[in-house]
Amino acid sequence: MSSGLRNAYRLAVDLLYPPRCVGCGAFETFLCDPCAASMMSTAVGERCPNCSARWDGGLNCPRCFSCEGLDAMTGAFDMEGVARQLVHAIKYRGVRDLAPLMAARMHPLRGSRGFDIAVAVPLHRSRERHRGFNQAAEILRHTGWPQLEGSLVRVRKTDTQVGMKPGERRVNISNAFGWRGPSLDGLSVAVVDDVITTGATANECARVLRENGARHVVALAFARANYEPAADAPILD
Repeated sequence: MSSGLRNAYRLAVDLLYPPRCVGCGAFETFLCDPCAASMMSTAVGERCPNCSARWDGGLNCPRCFSCEGLDAMTGAFDMEGVARQLVHAIKYRGVRDLAPLMAARMHPLRGSRGFDIAVAVPLHRSRERHRGFNQAAEILRHTGWPQLEGSLVRVRKTDTQVGMKPGERRVNISNAFGWRGPSLDGLSVAVVDDVITTGATANECARVLRENGARHVVALAFARANYEPAADAPILD
């Protein structure tokens, strides 16, 4: 499809289905100012210094203990309220237009977690075909963060993580990724996703990146899920 036809198609879609705020349904925007202001930044309140989850126990929280491949994890907002609605809209409803605004709100993370290049958490090709795009890759593209001519790839299809316990998530995602690209020798790498929950996916990505030479790996996401680290219960996000 030519650029002219794409623009005409987009205009027709916008006329028939104008943008509405994911949070409150207000017209003309995907995220209105009041809903944006309601999102809880992970820079607010007592936090684990390593993973940005809520924590008032000092030092690193128990959520970090199983993520030995990662040097740090940070989400821009808590995975609740409007931030949760944004993640679910881009992931499950296919609202691709949310990627730029989510990426813009992740820009400050680069200052807090320095890195040389960024890579997106990949989807299995069958899931990406079904969804139409990889939301992590879309968000990363709009950040403008530096990338290499290479990428993480899914080498094994996994079950959805939703509803799994933390240990089950680690088993499910084990050996699911590979690296296709040049050596990462000595580079500091950021693994980008829409949400960090237990960190199992990002940690497995980090293991592969380190095997290919990365010296430092952090995980960055739009949202960070908070859950009770002492409870071995299914996690619904």
